[in-house]
Amino acid sequence: MINFNDAKEVASAIQYTNVNPNLTRDQVLAHLKTCVDYGFNAAMIGPCWVPLAKSVLAGTEVRVASTLNFPMANDTLEMKLAALKELAKAGADEFDFPPNPGYLLGGDVELYREELNLIVKAAHDEGMVIKAMLEFGFITDNKLKAISAQIAYESGIDWVKQSSGWGVGGCVATEEDVRILAENIQAPCRVKVSGKVNTREKMEALFKAGAELVGTSSGPAIVDGLVGDIEGY
Repeated sequence: MINFNDAKEVASAIQYTNVNPNLTRDQVLAHLKTCVDYGFNAAMIGPCWVPLAKSVLAGTEVRVASTLNFPMANDTLEMKLAALKELAKAGADEFDFPPNPGYLLGGDVELYREELNLIVKAAHDEGMVIKAMLEFGFITDNKLKAISAQIAYESGIDWVKQSSGWGVGGCVATEEDVRILAENIQAPCRVKVSGKVNTREKMEALFKAGAELVGTSSGPAIVDGLVGDIEGY
């Protein structure tokens, strides 16, 4: 686990996030500058800003991260695969995406599994890291949470994540949910968290439970030992 007394190590485990739809070009540039200044693991931004981020962050160690079919999760598989190719072409290093929770909740487990298998394969064929946002705001039964993590792990996913932290499917990151994820995967798959992680203390507690990466809009506050925006994600 990282040393939480070392601000640089803390920053290296944060994907600083701003995927708001009203984000302007100037705001994106400011976001990217902050990522470089703090040494964050990645700048998590909307797909339309990936080419700009790739250009601005060239020569730095900050990765370009984005999203696929977020937040709705219910595009067709073909639509998701087409968007994935566009993300790769734009230069994204990695992306987070929500597997369709309606499949799992409705008992269509094989559809859920097939989607994950095919999207993970396509992402890896493009050389991209992929993270599954399992949206525990929808999947609230602990047994089903465990199943979602197991299926994601079996697909070869790089990271599992309890939630986007956004909208109805998003939820507050908890130690219990992190433990469910960690107990149902094996290396090299790892755990990322999002959802109201707005202090260094919260981040440390989640890492002690098994997380290794956090996506948050409170990145600078966490590194600076402050309290981030309570309305953030």
